[in-house]
Amino acid sequence: MAERHVSGDRISAFLDDELPEERALTVTRHLADCDACLTELEELRATRDALRALPSMSLRPIQPGLDRREHRRRGVGTRVRLTVAAAVLPLALVTAAYVAGGADGDVAPSTELFLVEHVARTGGGPVPAPIGASNR
Repeated sequence: MAERHVSGDRISAFLDDELPEERALTVTRHLADCDACLTELEELRATRDALRALPSMSLRPIQPGLDRREHRRRGVGTRVRLTVAAAVLPLALVTAAYVAGGADGDVAPSTELFLVEHVARTGGGPVPAPIGASNR
């Protein structure tokens, strides 16, 4: 196994046939003896092939100076709204479930739990009066 590895940039250039013939031959000899560099080449080739297999996308940039109606006519507004809705909907459902409560319908912790935690934190300090109670 070779001691020095081929850099990732050089492996990429080798894969794209961008190296001069002499350097390409040197990399080829190295790859014959180095499993690590050969694995990197194979992974890079697989990544490149997977990216090339993806369908092409034509994205129209949003042009500054166009008003909202122009963007909507071009379909940008609808896509943005659908993307935002897809991102916000799960959050809204989780929030609604939390507000509705758990199995027993209780969202706030019980008074007993509050008192136990309060005593544990304060070492038995005074418990504040409930909201709305008179201080007499």
